[in-house]
Amino acid sequence: MAGDDADGNAVDGTDAKGNAVDGTDAKGTDATGSDREPGPVGPEEIGPAGAVITVAFTGSVIAFAGFGLWVLLGEVGVVLAAIGLLVVFASPAAYLRYRRLYG
Repeated sequence: MAGDDADGNAVDGTDAKGNAVDGTDAKGTDATGSDREPGPVGPEEIGPAGAVITVAFTGSVIAFAGFGLWVLLGEVGVVLAAIGLLVVFASPAAYLRYRRLYG
């Protein structure tokens, strides 16, 4: 009984059929993606949702900079904040339009 759980199943990293349950997928690669080499990410690896996140983050940085400069520069800061907020709110709308057009 050593090495078995309460149900009598082996606890050696296999399921009931004896298949490995070590976090690898059918190809034998790490399912968590930790086997991927770090480095630059190509445009083909970023999907539309990733692009929306990137654009929205950039817009929020512009908006925060605008709000920060509002105190120092007045109207220039307000304009930057407005542009940043426009980008933040337009990027999800663009993604929804993309999804509707291209399925």
